[in-house]
Amino acid sequence: MPKIPTFEAKGRITAQAGGVRTGIQVSPFQTPAGELSKVAKVAEDYYIKKRDTAEKVESAKKVFEIKGELDKYLESEKENINDEDAINNFKSKYNDYVNQQLGQVKNRRVKTRIQQNLDLELSEYVYNIKKNSYKALETESLKNINNDINSLSGKYATSDNSILKVKYKTQAKDKMREFADDFDLPKNVLDKKLEAIDRDFLLADMQQFAGKSNGAEQIVKLDQSLGGAKFLTDQDFGKGIFSAYNSKISEITVKGDPNSDYDRALELVDELKEFKRSNGYAVKTETVSVQIDNLEQKILNEKISHDKIIKGQGDNKIFYSYANDLKSDLSKSIADPFGQPELADRIAATEIEQEFDKRIKNYVTTYPDATLAEKQAFARSTTYILKNKYEDNKIEKVSNFNLQSDRPDVISTFNTISNDMQLYREGKLDQDTIDQYKSLAKNNGFQTIESFMNEYLPLLKSQIPEGS
Repeated sequence: MPKIPTFEAKGRITAQAGGVRTGIQVSPFQTPAGELSKVAKVAEDYYIKKRDTAEKVESAKKVFEIKGELDKYLESEKENINDEDAINNFKSKYNDYVNQQLGQVKNRRVKTRIQQNLDLELSEYVYNIKKNSYKALETESLKNINNDINSLSGKYATSDNSILKVKYKTQAKDKMREFADDFDLPKNVLDKKLEAIDRDFLLADMQQFAGKSNGAEQIVKLDQSLGGAKFLTDQDFGKGIFSAYNSKISEITVKGDPNSDYDRALELVDELKEFKRSNGYAVKTETVSVQIDNLEQKILNEKISHDKIIKGQGDNKIFYSYANDLKSDLSKSIADPFGQPELADRIAATEIEQEFDKRIKNYVTTYPDATLAEKQAFARSTTYILKNKYEDNKIEKVSNFNLQSDRPDVISTFNTISNDMQLYREGKLDQDTIDQYKSLAKNNGFQTIESFMNEYLPLLKSQIPEGS
């Protein structure tokens, strides 16, 4: 009987169904349903991300708008030296404005984002308010200190009492030390401020001593005793000296003022040219040298004009005295007060004087450079002209209101004055006309308008031809 061949299995027995095995694993999403699920997930993620981005942009934009207004609130408290008051003011405005703006936002998530961002900003705002308030307090305190020091510096500069000068300077430094202690200034900063006080007070000494006898020597000694080189550079020293001398020179060189002393001013310029600091630094160097030269030239030019003005003033004084004598003689020739002149003569004399004064004034104004001899010649000529003019008229026919005319209208003048006097009695005459009548009466030796008119109106009436 034939033997049946056998097969010896080398693998292990398994309950799994037979089939082809590979190294590839199949994903459940590779099925049509699985692919759809994957697309939906991606779409949902994209939508959420897009929504978040849009809301982030929207909230950032709104926060930026709100901060623009909050920055104004911050600025409004910038000068408030009371930080608690400043913070309370800001928070009150902050809460009102933020709540009002959030009330306009409908999206809850956007509103939450805005609130969170503003909460982060609030702490920074509070910090800046405190910083600004401290800075404002420091600035205001320094301003007060500087005002006090300037006041003490002013007293120092005008005092010649050495004890008081030491007192003022000590008080100024004490105030600065107190300020430094209040605001914890570093020592090097305090030292700089104290040096600045020394500098300011030394400059004040320059202003006080410049131009005085031995003033330059006193400034040099004071600079050396204080160790001025430590806090005042040579260049600043030179500028300070020039400023002090320039101020003194300006005081004594007012063009046209009889008290001006241009010769002394030139002496001070020479003193300024030779001025040297105790360390040998010469003031007349660099830009200061140019300033000194310009100052000297300015004084020389002004001195010429000044001398001419003073001479003119002296000539005018002589001239006006001379002209007044001529005018007085001319007036007396018409109406000598000791000869008991008629009213018409007194009126004519008054108008002669007025005309004389007017012509003299016009001449001096028109010809300011005329010599004394030329002015005196004009005055004499004016006297002759007016004398001849008024002698050509019959004194009894001259009207006070029109003496410049050769043939006065007596009737018109009489009627005008009569009407004015009627208005005067009724209280209806304007004040300017009343003042003119008062002046006229006074110039003719009458105390009142009434007493003057009692003589003047009859005189005018007597000059009116009969039948007119």
